[in-house]
Amino acid sequence: MDQMYCIIGLTLVAFSLLYRYLTSTYVYWKDKSIPCLKGALPGLGHVAPMIFLRKQMSDLYRDFYNEMPDCSLFGFYNFRSPSLILRDPELVKCVMSKNFKDFSDNHFEIDKSMDPILAANPFFTNGERWKASRQQLTSAFTSGKLKYLLESIRVACGELDSYVNKKCREKTRPDTAELELKDLFSKYTAEVVASSAFGVDGDSFKSDSKDGPFRAVGRLVFEPNFAKGLIQTIVLFLPALSRVLKTRFMPKEVDQFFRKIVKDVIRHREERGIERPDFLQLMIEAKKNAKVDASLEQVFDDDIITVNAASFFLDGYETASIMLSFLVFQLATHPEVQDRLRQEVVNVVSKSGGLTYEAVQEMVYMDRVISESTRFYPVTGALLKRCTSDTELVGPDGITCNVSKGTFIVIPVAALHMDPEYWTKPEEFNPERFTEENKQRRHKFVHLPFGEGPRICPGQRVAMLIMKAAVATIIQKYRFELSSRTKIPIQLDPNYFLSTAVGGLWVKFTPL
Repeated sequence: MDQMYCIIGLTLVAFSLLYRYLTSTYVYWKDKSIPCLKGALPGLGHVAPMIFLRKQMSDLYRDFYNEMPDCSLFGFYNFRSPSLILRDPELVKCVMSKNFKDFSDNHFEIDKSMDPILAANPFFTNGERWKASRQQLTSAFTSGKLKYLLESIRVACGELDSYVNKKCREKTRPDTAELELKDLFSKYTAEVVASSAFGVDGDSFKSDSKDGPFRAVGRLVFEPNFAKGLIQTIVLFLPALSRVLKTRFMPKEVDQFFRKIVKDVIRHREERGIERPDFLQLMIEAKKNAKVDASLEQVFDDDIITVNAASFFLDGYETASIMLSFLVFQLATHPEVQDRLRQEVVNVVSKSGGLTYEAVQEMVYMDRVISESTRFYPVTGALLKRCTSDTELVGPDGITCNVSKGTFIVIPVAALHMDPEYWTKPEEFNPERFTEENKQRRHKFVHLPFGEGPRICPGQRVAMLIMKAAVATIIQKYRFELSSRTKIPIQLDPNYFLSTAVGGLWVKFTPL
């Protein structure tokens, strides 16, 4: 009996010590007199709903944001780590731009040995590696080079138009096709990447029963499910556990796919003296120039070309297809906006004699519609930063926070996008919010679909070109109508850290 009591006593002591350890940091913000969320769970802090895939990241941080309406910033616990959420746009500006040197890192630690391609992507790199990788990628996105890439994008637009037309003709109801938008535009962006990045045919529209190679890779990396969501959550948010478990964000066969295709295409072009108007060719030229340009921070080799080409795929394939999906969903939901946009596209294309680069840039109302769509559904609902040196944040409400190096900081993008303090009737879809006059009246850092400051998305301009070309192509020929298969209100899939709709976004396409 005494032995049993001894075991029970030791067990209670062990649990008591464990509990004390798991909650030992939870007085951090109280000691600093900083407002903090209540209800932190031992060891998990406030992020359990996201970690266990019960709530999507956008929704989680928006809920936190709404719980603390009277604070410019407030604390929470990311597992055991004291962390901050910013509510005031001037503080957001401070972190992303004004005091960028103190917050230059994104909050990710990708294991280079397990995910070498992802670890070299500008979004996931930090310090000097970030500067070098960003410089390499942005060199391909000047206006002159985007004109060069548009030739390949137009090829994919033709494939998109042919596919929708074929679907309209083969359905039992004449001249109407009911299509799921993420699936449709993933085919398109896979074809864009295949053509404009690698100069090959992606076969993305050839068959619904069998994916082309780029669409297959996209599915393998991104298509949400519970197991994949759990693995990606571990890689992105639990790097220490990821190293122990040796988990990969990108399956090994995806890494091998990119290395093989880049190697094969480069060899084929060098042997035959072929040059094509695509991203890979721009990287090949950069590699040649790097041999004689000592000012470059890092000499290009085939590994760097592979990393940059894969980055083009990762950014161009998934983010553009998500944005396009929500954009056409909004057009189907708001026919008056759709009609006005169609009229602009027809007028501009007619005046320009086709879908030229200059014509795409003239589509001002298209820019407004895209901006309003990304306000409703930003691809990334929160930007995650890390403090890189001890500093101070002072809110307009007088809250002063001494921020220690290494502190995790959340910029809740989706919450800022829907805050009635900055947006009149934020639940209404109104592209006129983005006239130049209205943009000047509004704080710049309350609309952040591509981020802001030095770490703004380097692919923003090419993503806009991909989206505008696709919408301009199909809106001239088809009317969009929301299908009853779309679940309203939209719920974001908790199995995925990017914003996608549960059940998909279904729209009916009818030829005009």
